[in-house]
Amino acid sequence: MNSKAEAFKAYLEEKNITCFVIDEIKGDTLNSVVFRSNIEINGQQLPTIVVLDSSIYGMIRVLVAPKVLNDKNETELLKEVNILNKTYKSFKYYFDDDGSLVVDCCVLLKDGTVDGDLLYTMFEVIIRNLNSEYKKLMQLIWK
Repeated sequence: MNSKAEAFKAYLEEKNITCFVIDEIKGDTLNSVVFRSNIEINGQQLPTIVVLDSSIYGMIRVLVAPKVLNDKNETELLKEVNILNKTYKSFKYYFDDDGSLVVDCCVLLKDGTVDGDLLYTMFEVIIRNLNSEYKKLMQLIWK
């Protein structure tokens, strides 16, 4: 396990946070470790991961809605995602190759260390935003 993942694991243990499943990616050149969990937004469990590897970055990713982009909703959704991305600096919404709506937050982690409080603060910011925006996004998706 890389040093950042070890540090985050220790942080979770110290804070008695037990909601993550830890998955070391075997054979990965960056020694990636994925911490998997869910966050609840409007009664929905959204898959959430923290990826810590040997690079200078850490990543928080939330799967907001799987495979939802289609010809009918594409224009309005892309406009809304663009508005969100211009509004919020610390994370970005996007659609992956399967048309799933995702939120990514990239955190710079200097000197191979992890500031667990910073990562948890970013979770709180993302959760607060999703609680605010989720209903509107779902209305555009299912329009």
